[in-house]
Amino acid sequence: MTLDNNLSLTEAISAILFASAAPVEETKLASHFELPQEKIKEAMKEVEKTLEKAHLGIRLKEVDGRYSLSTKPEYGESTASYLDSRRAAFLSNAALEALSVTAYNQPVTKAYISQVRGVYSAEVVESLVDKGLLQEAGRLDLPGRPMSYITTDKFLTVFGLNSLDDLPEREALSSDIEETEEYVQTNLTESI
Repeated sequence: MTLDNNLSLTEAISAILFASAAPVEETKLASHFELPQEKIKEAMKEVEKTLEKAHLGIRLKEVDGRYSLSTKPEYGESTASYLDSRRAAFLSNAALEALSVTAYNQPVTKAYISQVRGVYSAEVVESLVDKGLLQEAGRLDLPGRPMSYITTDKFLTVFGLNSLDDLPEREALSSDIEETEEYVQTNLTESI
């Protein structure tokens, strides 16, 4: 698609970034506007400058040639606290557990998630796929050829991560769980 002469490429790209739920690939923008990638990079620099000059709480974020609009880090805490009630209503404990299992072990099957959680999880997985937090990653070469699942870019965005490398270390989580279990056991025996 070529832009009308009186339309700005910078503004068109800004509109796409604003409307897109997932990060937008530079190569796809170049293809969409039928322009070289260098022209898209220049427009992205212009979007970044415009946002800085406007003194808004948002910024242009780039990760591996994919762009999105995100909250400036200094406004992250106030934004997160505002959104906490929505986030809590958005994801149940079962959904958070299924996401955690997937994020740390992907690609995984519904059966694997169910086994780790100790409860049937197919409906939870389907709900997370519908919400765009998990996606199908192809069939595994196992009996029955089960579908495998991985987390999405939207998962990273919702949880404020640049990549899966930003997830907390498993060891840190394990020690927190052990401390919590020890505390609960101690308090249970003392209260009996």
